[in-house]
Amino acid sequence: MPTQNPMTVDRLVGILQRSQKPNIVVEGNDDVIIYRELTKRIGILEVTLRTSGGRDKLLQVYERRGEFPQIPVAFIADQDMWLFSGIEPGYEDVIWTNGYSIENDLYSDADLERMLHENVTAEHQQILDSLSTWFAFAVEEYLAGNSPNLDLHCDEMVPPGQTKLDTGFCTRQGFRTPNPNRVQQIRSAYKLLLRGKQLFQLLVRFLSKPAHGFEKASLNDYALYNFALRMPGSHPLLDRLMEEVKRKFAAHKPTP
Repeated sequence: MPTQNPMTVDRLVGILQRSQKPNIVVEGNDDVIIYRELTKRIGILEVTLRTSGGRDKLLQVYERRGEFPQIPVAFIADQDMWLFSGIEPGYEDVIWTNGYSIENDLYSDADLERMLHENVTAEHQQILDSLSTWFAFAVEEYLAGNSPNLDLHCDEMVPPGQTKLDTGFCTRQGFRTPNPNRVQQIRSAYKLLLRGKQLFQLLVRFLSKPAHGFEKASLNDYALYNFALRMPGSHPLLDRLMEEVKRKFAAHKPTP
């Protein structure tokens, strides 16, 4: 079967030019899993979710928003490392996640860690110490103008059965001990500042253990996203994003 053409900036701009109803542009397919549920929950039904293929492409489409003035379009993006360096000028009308990514906002809202048994919480916290140390190093590398490897599974950094950063992994990545203040900054607010995908990966590791009642074969990051979206209680960070979307749609004035 032929491979589907990947989304390009020109292609997405063309799609938006032909659209007849409001659109929400997000980064990728993982985001759609979350945002689709959010739009249903607060009653934004007449809207189309569009994936851009990453934050860089999303921002390029945002810069060309004058080419599709006939419809309201909301852009939602992860702060990523701009959480530490600051949002670059010119993107004030983008809706930014409160934490590092949408996964962080979801993780913080859902309070999934309450499902952990008491006998594993200490181990879980120790691994969070290690992941915070690693991520503090990555942040310092980024702020120094380098490009740290961020697309890592938590099992690569702290293999199952361990609580410390793997020595071989640290050697391969050129790890050096970061400033303790940076480590403390991330550790003290890890639900929002530590990379969200790794928080979910770590939780899957623990919740997959038989005592937690989940079937190991069916539990993965995506299943946990859906579970988190259905957790009872308030979801202030996720609700804020959707309220921002509704405000932008309501304020939109089409240009003839």
